Amino acid sequence: MDFLTKKYGIDLDDAIIVEGDKSRILDFCGRAERGEKLSVVAFGGSITQGSLATSVEKSYSALFTEWLREKFPNAEIKYQNSGIGGTGSLLGSARLERDVAAFEPDLVMVDFSVNDLANPARGETFEGVIRQLLSLPSKTAVIVLGNVYYSSGESSQIEHSAVCRHYGVPMLSSDTSLYKAVLTGKIKRRDFTPDDLHPNNLGHHFLAEMLVNFVEKINAEGGSDKTAEDISKVPFIFSETYQYIDKPFVTLNGFIADETKKTCVQDRFAEGYLASEKGQSVIFTGVGTSIIATYRQVVSATDMSPEAVAIVDGDAVNAVSLKGWFDETWGENIRTDIIASGLSFGRHTLEIKINETHENDTKPFYLNEVSFAGKKPEIMLMDPVYTHNVWGGTRIRDDFGYQIDGDDIGECWGISAHPNGDGTVRNGAFSGMKLSEVYKNHRELFYSKNADAKRQDGSCPFYEEGTQLDKKEDVFPLLIKIIDAKSDLSIQVHPDDEYAFKNENGSLGKKECWYVLDAPEGASLVVGHNAKTRDELKEMVADGKWSELIREIPVHKGDFIQIDPGAVHAIKGGLLILETQQNSDITYRVYDYDRLYHGKLRQLHVKQSLDVITVPAAPLDKCFIDHTKIDADNTPDKVQTIYKCDKYEVMRLCLKNKASLEVTDTFMTASVIGGSAEIDGVKIKKGDFFIIPAGYGMAELKGNAEIILSTVID
Repeated sequence: MDFLTKKYGIDLDDAIIVEGDKSRILDFCGRAERGEKLSVVAFGGSITQGSLATSVEKSYSALFTEWLREKFPNAEIKYQNSGIGGTGSLLGSARLERDVAAFEPDLVMVDFSVNDLANPARGETFEGVIRQLLSLPSKTAVIVLGNVYYSSGESSQIEHSAVCRHYGVPMLSSDTSLYKAVLTGKIKRRDFTPDDLHPNNLGHHFLAEMLVNFVEKINAEGGSDKTAEDISKVPFIFSETYQYIDKPFVTLNGFIADETKKTCVQDRFAEGYLASEKGQSVIFTGVGTSIIATYRQVVSATDMSPEAVAIVDGDAVNAVSLKGWFDETWGENIRTDIIASGLSFGRHTLEIKINETHENDTKPFYLNEVSFAGKKPEIMLMDPVYTHNVWGGTRIRDDFGYQIDGDDIGECWGISAHPNGDGTVRNGAFSGMKLSEVYKNHRELFYSKNADAKRQDGSCPFYEEGTQLDKKEDVFPLLIKIIDAKSDLSIQVHPDDEYAFKNENGSLGKKECWYVLDAPEGASLVVGHNAKTRDELKEMVADGKWSELIREIPVHKGDFIQIDPGAVHAIKGGLLILETQQNSDITYRVYDYDRLYHGKLRQLHVKQSLDVITVPAAPLDKCFIDHTKIDADNTPDKVQTIYKCDKYEVMRLCLKNKASLEVTDTFMTASVIGGSAEIDGVKIKKGDFFIIPAGYGMAELKGNAEIILSTVID
């Protein structure tokens, strides 16, 4: 490339205002030198798009890419121009996945410096763009350009350069090079920009020279053995909001979907939504703390379009106006607004509704897209609580590696907010806090706005509305535990919600289920009874006809058993069980084999048991799922529902390679019962319990592990 800047005495090194971490650039150059296939993307507004250059091929990014191809002739370098006129980093953060990440870039040039002047949140939104780019799996090299208004030198360089310095991203500025040359009289503005903003062919050549000079300089210096930093470990400087983008669910109420297909990134008004009549609307439901809307504004001198309002979570009083026209003359505008910010994290709705039309409307209101942005909640690893029981053993320690002494460890409460065993969050923002405390003060992590809307007064979703139960203080609904039965547990039964509420100081009832983690040869357990009537039940209990009364069945590793309230049951010696249950510790012992512990019989609860036992017992096929059927229905790397009832859904994931898991309206619990893996970079292994918060979105897992998942039914 001929360095035309030399003709004007422009020092290209002056353009380098942030040299940053050169490891990603050097890695890119090394791969290019080795002849690898590489992808280069230009991301920005109209300058990046190539406005006022005679062709896209004359734009700065195309010229720079052509130089890369000449310098590294053995490399196969693809080029994508993802510049869209009139767009800043606000829309950039929302469209990055589609317009940049989809091209799997190895090098990205970014320029939103001028368009961001109109964006009061430019620090936050630009940081979102940079963090998204640095989080791409290809360890993308990023170079930021800072263009200016050449009549005044205005730009967003202060905020953008602060972000670049914080993250070690190189930044080049025309303010300290081209604009400096204008101020010192070395070059006239009209030589390289017809409108004091957009470069002509010469101006684009100058920008390309900045890029070439920088890469040549870095490549010549070489010598960096540093690897790209894990972006997740770098603190935020402005806000984490715009790193996380959620594409919402769409409901059309009069708006129609534009079926015009995009032929390129620059097709601004395609695949959107249109409406022309008052009252027509479209509703978006998504997860986040901020909501972004992008829409068209026509030139009012020649065209007219309706006005819409944006209504967040049904609050029409504070609706935001979206005018489908503007008074400029330079062409149709693609406008992006922050409709709401600072919302509580969770699921929200945005309704766009036409509220004003005009007799001279020539074009419909055009809505490009809506995005939800906001901090992605952290996966919460839990530290369990352990219990010592007369029937307990050592397998909870020996099989799972928990650090606990004793040879009578009966239970590991892996996920619990019960007063008798309140677990502790191990990691992240809530590290050291009890689960009950997190649940009480951060309900948005467990139920989204969409789930909350189904509850009239903040009551639990598992309480039926209109009953006394829905007035009870809300509690975390589930308790997940491992049970090691070295010897037989008592014959027992649990009450339902209503009985427990009335007779056990407002407690929840206890519906539970068992997944058999291990079973010795010939193992069995008790599920149900053989009494046909309640009188027969009372008689058999009174006469101690236990062998005739109880229903004992053989079990194997991988079997599943559902235990409803009122079901007589008992875990037998030798079994290792994963139990998912309601958050309750109410158990009524019917019979304990007349065993003595420390010379005494354990307390029985015969009256309460006879009150709640279901007669006749549920058929076995209603509460037992054989391991062979569970295995036959399983597909590796896919979430498999084992059982679903009104209190919970229990699922299994046999991870062999990688899998995706979506968590939306309600939280999900996870128990790792074998192997090891990672979930979004968080390492997990056998014996780990964790909670994926509501609204988390898509989680990516990789490794080899067996995981039991559960969530509440809302």
